[in-house]
Amino acid sequence: MQIEYGKELQFLAYLVPVIMGIQLTIYFYYQYKKLEDEELPLNKVLLAFGSFILFIVFGPLFIQIARNFIVDEKIYEIIYRFGWALAFFSSIAFSSFIVREDFSLIINIKFAKILAILNFIPILCVIILPSLRSPIFIGSILFVVLNGLYIIRFQVILVQKSVGKIRRKIKFFLIGTIISLFALVFATIVGLQILPPIINELVYFIGIFDLLIGFIIMYLAVYNFPPFYEFEWRENLFKLFIINHQNYKTLYSLDLNQDSHFISEDIDRVFSKGISGIEKIIALITNSKTEKINKIQQDEYLILFEYGLNPSSLIYIFIIKEDLFSSIHLLRSVRMHFESFFKEILLNLDDIDEIQKQLFLSFNKMMDIILQKG
Repeated sequence: MQIEYGKELQFLAYLVPVIMGIQLTIYFYYQYKKLEDEELPLNKVLLAFGSFILFIVFGPLFIQIARNFIVDEKIYEIIYRFGWALAFFSSIAFSSFIVREDFSLIINIKFAKILAILNFIPILCVIILPSLRSPIFIGSILFVVLNGLYIIRFQVILVQKSVGKIRRKIKFFLIGTIISLFALVFATIVGLQILPPIINELVYFIGIFDLLIGFIIMYLAVYNFPPFYEFEWRENLFKLFIINHQNYKTLYSLDLNQDSHFISEDIDRVFSKGISGIEKIIALITNSKTEKINKIQQDEYLILFEYGLNPSSLIYIFIIKEDLFSSIHLLRSVRMHFESFFKEILLNLDDIDEIQKQLFLSFNKMMDIILQKG
């Protein structure tokens, strides 16, 4: 079996983004697995991108295998059409992760589901139409385009709703996705073979280069990806307390809703004049003979507790509005950073005087980082 040199070169060139795409998909899944224990549902966006990349590289790969290596007409049709189906499924794979209730605050879930369902029409055309050069098939690609545009819109809203490091990461995702979707357009043009051979080959290599750029940008996005908190996580936080339960003294406190003086006054009212009320609650839970209490509902507020490890006498407290996974993760992060930041001081916690307690105010800068303000 003889293969034209140009086609052989095309196939070898495409193996580069295929290998890179597989590695990137694995890395997306790996990053999600690392964050899975945090129980933050929005981290599923990593699975969406990983699945999108997987199908967007394997679809054109099967098309190239059919075009360059398959001589038997029946086998050619099967592999060629299978490649088209995989390519079109890339946007459906992405949509399947964003049509969940977790994202209902930023997109119309029902509309997203309708677009995902309509995206199956070109796949159906691939299966049943006698020729993929049919105007019906070419017209059906519009549904893939519409779903792709909605995916881009989804990411634009993610950027608008996110803050700090996560916002920068989502921006990279957005840019990488747009560039990668253009590669899918180039692949469609090449696959339909509607251009002269020389121009078709030029478009092919432009598409490969475009896909590589998109993947590199996506890699920058997923590298060291932070936990993705719920969209309302910032508004959910009211106050933080760090208390030594052995003497019920507050080492550190911070108003997390500084724009609302009335909220702070309301919290102080609910908890018997603020810090003293919190310390009474601490006395109650530490004297409990049952297992450790992690949360208490107090009127319209919820109190979260995280217990210190080194030293174990510290209790970290969030006063919040709703029981969000992000609040639990944030409080755990506060504990880890506080115990690391003041490691030497906390070794002699019982000997700390009032002047030394002023040192804990320097934790404000660390809190800015934790809350992604920096």
